[in-house]
Amino acid sequence: MTKFALLLAMLGLLAVAGTAAADSHHVIVVKPNNQHGWTTADTRPGGTVGFVSDSTAPRGKGALELTTDLTTTAKAQYLHDANTPLAQVAELSYWTKQIVPPSAPAVADPSYQVVVCLNGAPTATSCPGFSTLVYEPYQGGQGAVLPNVWQVWNIDSTGLFWSTRTVTCSNGIVAGTPGGPATYTITAIKAMCPSAVVVQYGVNIGSNNPGYVVRTDLFDFNGTVYDFEPGHGHNSNGDDQGEDGDD
Repeated sequence: MTKFALLLAMLGLLAVAGTAAADSHHVIVVKPNNQHGWTTADTRPGGTVGFVSDSTAPRGKGALELTTDLTTTAKAQYLHDANTPLAQVAELSYWTKQIVPPSAPAVADPSYQVVVCLNGAPTATSCPGFSTLVYEPYQGGQGAVLPNVWQVWNIDSTGLFWSTRTVTCSNGIVAGTPGGPATYTITAIKAMCPSAVVVQYGVNIGSNNPGYVVRTDLFDFNGTVYDFEPGHGHNSNGDDQGEDGDD
């Protein structure tokens, strides 16, 4: 556990026990001028994705912030492409912080999304068994969402996901329950859909979630941890610092 996480735990502010994933993992620093394959994807009018300074972030000096205005169609999304068999995915975690303006719901937090072809690898024209597996902290079975506090969610084994679509796999049926309830662990999905392939991963505020201001950092997909930082971070030679590994 990092000194920062240990301090939070001692103060009773860390809602979910865990370590800052960056301690011993491959860390990639993502900045506005070098996003390492991340894109705003299906972000829609009223939703924003941006890099902000946050001195309390679990690592570095900043975080990724997602917001929605008060319209129900607003959506904010930040995704990264992948091509990883779900059976090989061993680590999923991230840190979140709920910023609470007067309009924000008590459960506001970004969701962790795993976009999958549940029935095998995608082709140029199709994704067999397409669905998105969604973990939302307020219904993920790992504790309450607290306002204005960084919390870590280790979701690879006990986190509960819901599926956006119903898909019949070789060993069972994954029932689509858009918006919840969340009922599936990743382990259960692996057992039902042994051929599943992850094609994207990331964070999201979906439509019908107005008034969100939330942050995320140290997003871990299968041992690669993304540290979101604001600014260009140029050194005296004009080169980017901290693009990969520790700053």
